[in-house]
Amino acid sequence: MLLVVRALILVCAVLTAGPMAAQNAATGRPGATGGGGESDGPDVPVRRNDQVIAASGQPEFMVLSTPGEAQAAAAALVAAGGQFLRERPYPALGRTGLFFTFGPGLTTQGARQAIAGPAPNSVLSLHVLYRFAQGTPRVYAHEMVGLVSAGGCTLGNGITIGVIDGPVNPGHQALAGVPVVVESVLSDADRGIGVDHGTAVAALIAGQGGALTGLASGARLHAVSAFARTTGGEGASTERVVAALDRLVGQGVRLINMSFAGPPSDALETALAIAAQRGVTMIAAAGNDGVRFAPYPAGSPNVIAVTAIDSSMRLYRSANTGTHIEFAAPGVDVFVASPRGGTYQSGTSYAAPVVTALAARLAGGASVSTVRERLRAASVDLGSPGRDGRFGWGLVRAAGC
Repeated sequence: MLLVVRALILVCAVLTAGPMAAQNAATGRPGATGGGGESDGPDVPVRRNDQVIAASGQPEFMVLSTPGEAQAAAAALVAAGGQFLRERPYPALGRTGLFFTFGPGLTTQGARQAIAGPAPNSVLSLHVLYRFAQGTPRVYAHEMVGLVSAGGCTLGNGITIGVIDGPVNPGHQALAGVPVVVESVLSDADRGIGVDHGTAVAALIAGQGGALTGLASGARLHAVSAFARTTGGEGASTERVVAALDRLVGQGVRLINMSFAGPPSDALETALAIAAQRGVTMIAAAGNDGVRFAPYPAGSPNVIAVTAIDSSMRLYRSANTGTHIEFAAPGVDVFVASPRGGTYQSGTSYAAPVVTALAARLAGGASVSTVRERLRAASVDLGSPGRDGRFGWGLVRAAGC
């Protein structure tokens, strides 16, 4: 497949060769910004440091295609002025990722029009980066959500929980004895990051031992590292997030935590929708920009969005708000695993795994709709009556062990 695509691209490139230049202003769902960017509306542009930049200095674009359409989509984009970079299969999702930069005359809208005919089931998005939904810094989370103090409530259903994050240190004291599968979707050229964030999230879910015991202690973990060092800091590209999702879906994991946030993406939305159709429940951090904005993946209707509150049930000051918010959980000054043992951290990153753990307790391997229903039934309303854009349905709680 890849050889055929490259052969077609080589022919088309001869016909369309020209100097590469900055991407022009573009329009199309889910919004419009300059430089080919996408957004949730004109007031929420995709920042330069949220874009994946090719070696040429140009922003990358991603086409998520069915394997049967990939060849036609690639040929059409090259003919329209795109430069093919690489291909990545996502077999469990039944999709193929194609990556391009655009020539000076090609806009996002023009590219979408180019593939609409030959590849109608393919979606095109700016290739973007997702950041840890982590803020800047008592053990209160267990009691706050209705469990006994840390260490006294072990999950007995043996469920496997997926974690898409940075690398996890399975040798950390909080994860000693926890069944953890650890893998990475980074390439040899990617520069890895530290284990702080991933290990903290993993231990919040399934950790064992005193104050660092997770809320779903007894669960198995399958952790996939998708984060690398980028020019704007630590980030996970759409390519790697979809690869991690593909890996977990392929391994039969049906509950996944995603403690990161970034720009909307049609490609990621398609992958999330496919995973949801396969019965996967996905829970994500609402993000910490302090604005009314629905970042991805939390902004997807196929994902349960979680915000953070403190021990007094006040909203985390930096938490995003909006109609996408479904539930609230402890996420301010939460005691989490760190390289030196434990530390306090704040952010919606740390609220999401609390809800993921409670989903494992309340619904186990149930359907997405059942998970949502049980989480809602177990919630304590906060803020305005009913669901609101700050706390969603409210604080999720479990009825003891």
